[in-house]
Amino acid sequence: MARCLTEKDVTQLPERLPAYEAELVKKTGLSLREIAIRSMEVSEEALTAAIASHTVAVVPITAGGGVVENFSEAVKGILAYLDVNVFKTRESDVAGVAEGVERGAGIVFFADDNRFVALNLPLRRVTDNAGATAKGYVTALEAMAGGLSQREVLVVGGAGRVGWNAVLALESKGAKVAACDIDQRRMDSLAKGHEVIVERNLEEAVSLYTVFFDASPAADIIEAEHIKPETLVAAPGMPLGLTDEAYSLVERRLIHDVLEIGVAAMFVHASCIS
Repeated sequence: MARCLTEKDVTQLPERLPAYEAELVKKTGLSLREIAIRSMEVSEEALTAAIASHTVAVVPITAGGGVVENFSEAVKGILAYLDVNVFKTRESDVAGVAEGVERGAGIVFFADDNRFVALNLPLRRVTDNAGATAKGYVTALEAMAGGLSQREVLVVGGAGRVGWNAVLALESKGAKVAACDIDQRRMDSLAKGHEVIVERNLEEAVSLYTVFFDASPAADIIEAEHIKPETLVAAPGMPLGLTDEAYSLVERRLIHDVLEIGVAAMFVHASCIS
């Protein structure tokens, strides 16, 4: 499943949304809906119109590692929290997609081991979770930081799908971007033509920066010694790359969730971008 989610990660996620959003507002000044809107540069009016005109189906997929229990319910819950007209199909896989279309869905959300996407069927457009999550998290980080122009930001896992999309989004915000990845050859290749500093040594790099975008799937790579009073972290990666002690030090300056920002941004892109 995309981002290595487990059943524990998504169990009772819809019930936790009000508390999650309250914390998000404290940290960023923005609601989940506002972050999604800003990330895709659309208006509140455009989203309101899209919500009124679209029905969404969430389809369980059993391919590969199979369905993560409660994943589809979590996606459905996030969309319903945004007032989207959404349903989870009774059937899975191809039968589920067919059911979604037959029941009037114009947008279909589903995920397997490799990709999590939303399909806008009338427009024949694919919205990928990786790009939407990156833009959503960069928007949240920008709000928490009070702006990213000329800020130095280290993207950990910068050669991955979320990481590289984050590099591009940070560039568009005027940030001074550095990136590192275990796949140094791919990192070098992607960085060509971009004003991106490629860091070779992760341990040294995390000591140099105070603003992190952690898109790595590795755990415990940011330790307490790397956390300063001004440190800010946006971390869509699963599992969270902070040690327990580091987490305790930066919790109030940390953006991290299971699916919420990515799913909200996916819907805005799938429904509002023509």
